[in-house]
Amino acid sequence: MGEHEKPKGGGGLDSFWTGYEVTLERVRDLKPDTLAALAKILNAFQPPSSGVAFFGNNADDHLSDALTAAGWDVRFIDGDYLYDAYHPVSGEWLHYVEGDLYAGRWRLRT
Repeated sequence: MGEHEKPKGGGGLDSFWTGYEVTLERVRDLKPDTLAALAKILNAFQPPSSGVAFFGNNADDHLSDALTAAGWDVRFIDGDYLYDAYHPVSGEWLHYVEGDLYAGRWRLRT
């Protein structure tokens, strides 16, 4: 499957879960080292919501697991729904908030 192709399927729930699994496999295989490269993979599966990309934790296998396998250092802030991730080669930070991904580190907004 090409980098920008959507996973093929017959539609419905089975197609969603196939796409979910294939997307995490692509993160592991392609090892994106920037948020832009990661967003290309994630946005081929689901459009972004309020962030640069979106990927919900909908199964036992999470995006944080795939990011770790792809070389990112994931630092959980609260549960599995709020974390920072740092890539040691690119030096890039991203943060994940309930499925939405944003550039930079997370910081409390007051």
